[in-house]
Amino acid sequence: MTVLTPLPDAAARLAALEREAAHQSALSAGDGRSWVGQRDGIRPVVIVGAGQAGLVLARGLRRRGIDDVVVIDAAPADATGPWSTYARMHTLRTPKDIAWPTWGTPAVSPRAWFEAVYGTDAWDAIEYFPTVAWQGFLRWYREVSALTVVPSTRVRSLTPTGGDGPIEVHLEGPDGEWMLPARHVVLATGIEGAGGRHVPALLQGLPAGRVHHTHDEIDFSSLAGLRIGVLGAGTGAFDNAATALEHGAASVEVHMRRPAMPQVSPYRWMEFAGLIENYGAFSDAQKWAFNVHLSAVDQPATQNALWRAHAFDAFRFFTSSPWQHVQWTGSDIAVTTPHGIHHYDVVLSATGIVADLERRPELSAIAADATLWSDRLAPEAAAQNPGLAAFPYLDDDFGLVSRSAPDASALSRIHMFNHGARLSQGMLSHQIPGLVGGATKLAAALSRRLFERDSDELMREYLAYDVPVGVHIGRRPQPPQPAEATGVASLR
Repeated sequence: MTVLTPLPDAAARLAALEREAAHQSALSAGDGRSWVGQRDGIRPVVIVGAGQAGLVLARGLRRRGIDDVVVIDAAPADATGPWSTYARMHTLRTPKDIAWPTWGTPAVSPRAWFEAVYGTDAWDAIEYFPTVAWQGFLRWYREVSALTVVPSTRVRSLTPTGGDGPIEVHLEGPDGEWMLPARHVVLATGIEGAGGRHVPALLQGLPAGRVHHTHDEIDFSSLAGLRIGVLGAGTGAFDNAATALEHGAASVEVHMRRPAMPQVSPYRWMEFAGLIENYGAFSDAQKWAFNVHLSAVDQPATQNALWRAHAFDAFRFFTSSPWQHVQWTGSDIAVTTPHGIHHYDVVLSATGIVADLERRPELSAIAADATLWSDRLAPEAAAQNPGLAAFPYLDDDFGLVSRSAPDASALSRIHMFNHGARLSQGMLSHQIPGLVGGATKLAAALSRRLFERDSDELMREYLAYDVPVGVHIGRRPQPPQPAEATGVASLR
């Protein structure tokens, strides 16, 4: 792992970058006119989630003249997103030079920040953005964007008050419970935003403390000297395996049901503007076929994660090794696979997430009325992949679609800017490669929806506008001339 050291003058370089960012914003911001804000105590937009997606969208809305946007996050202020919790990789999985939505201010890009802190030579030397550095960039991005985040606050529920009424955002934080009414709510809640962690049924009967999902908060120091089994072989499986070994685990074995690690990553093909900007132009049939194929071929674990785990002699990787039976023996966990029976002290479930809106507290009251992909597919098509069929079916503004009132429901003002948008909108939400397209699309949609809402009042304001511009009829007034210019000698 490459250890990065900030340049000795990094603070001064960052200060200069911030001045440049302010200058670029002034050059590209027009008159910066705010045209919509909170009205009657109702916020125009509440964003739930202060990770990369929520922060980028909040800055983009402000650049479009939409003020009084509130950003809420369940985590403490400096721990938003997965980067200080379950993202246990050393580097991001996307290339360092991926496009980033700068909103006309290149100085707030990841590269600009990185080069200011670590220098251009360090930038040239890396292939992927280091995870610790990414967390540092996002913290700086929030500060330089002057975004106010309400930390340590959870959404208990969302309650629409009628087709055109505000959405009540019921919250719970350090000061107790409170309610914030909003015109639109954006759920920038990451990979678990449309459901939750998937732990296979055969692991759910194990004693507490003997099984963890890889998204859980895990005390890896407690695994020192233990035998660890990992079910699943995505990048997270190998990062967690390596983390356990780095903390002294006696052995770690990763099991993959496929006969071999995939060698092709469809996500690399997907990272081009044509698809990112136009995925929504696919028909429903094309979107379904696209995602069924993506799930079937999957993607390989990253090379760095594989090397990190294989650096330990106590690491083993099994292919064609589904877990057929799991039993607690009274002293350890016996896992039966085609390779035989393996004994572990603790097992880790690297089995990803499931889409299930009812598992989300903020959506549980409205989940029954939200259209799913299974509602729009023929039964035989949905049977191809029931997991994908459980994803929400979203409109072109990332909004939920009501089953009972598809054309006139407040659900369309609850926008899934998270993994729940995968089928309907492609990789435009929480994934870094898609933010440049997704944030731009959603910011434009929210601006349009808010304008439509306020169009009558804006029209009245326009018709009543009578501020004179100070037109002068006649010749241009001549400025006073210096004495020398008139031929009059100055007095000495």
